[in-house]
Amino acid sequence: MSEDSEAKKDENTAEASGVTDAAPEQRGEQDSLSDLSELEKIKKELQKEKEKAAKELAAGEGEEEDVREVDYLQKLITLSVQFDHHVGMFLMPGYIDCGLKYDHKLAESYLTHLNSIQGFLRLLEKVDGVTRELVTKDCIVKLRNVVQQIHKNLIKPLYREVELMKKKPKMENLDNFKENWNERLLDFQKTCDFEYQRLDVKGFMVN
Repeated sequence: MSEDSEAKKDENTAEASGVTDAAPEQRGEQDSLSDLSELEKIKKELQKEKEKAAKELAAGEGEEEDVREVDYLQKLITLSVQFDHHVGMFLMPGYIDCGLKYDHKLAESYLTHLNSIQGFLRLLEKVDGVTRELVTKDCIVKLRNVVQQIHKNLIKPLYREVELMKKKPKMENLDNFKENWNERLLDFQKTCDFEYQRLDVKGFMVN
């Protein structure tokens, strides 16, 4: 082999070596850029997930609040129906069992009030926002006032007369009334505690 051929061979080898030596440096730069790009991509994805989670949480809380409001209204509607039922189904027969005069007109006026409150509450199921909240609170106060009047003018006079009787009358209807009335008052108290910390209805319980 001639010297020229050897020189060319060495030159080619050197060039090849140069390329080979430079390749790791270039690959390193490329790898770094790739890593940065991947990192940015991951950060963006995490940010999107975070935003999505925040929206889902907010939506979930909103749904829970709506459900609570609906349940709350349903509870008040049920209470108004039950108080109506207890007066008509147990208190009136209790008066008859005791041989006492039952004031139908007075009782009917109270039951009319209960039906009106129930009607307002049913209308609120179709109303949203501040209006529903304000009217619901007003209905709670009105329901409490009716319960108070029933206790004062129908229940207390009846039980006062029963206490004075030497021979106790048939007590089945009165016992049913007492049990159901007191249970409803405890349910109503929970509702009042939720909205009004100082609105007491336990004072209207039958002892």
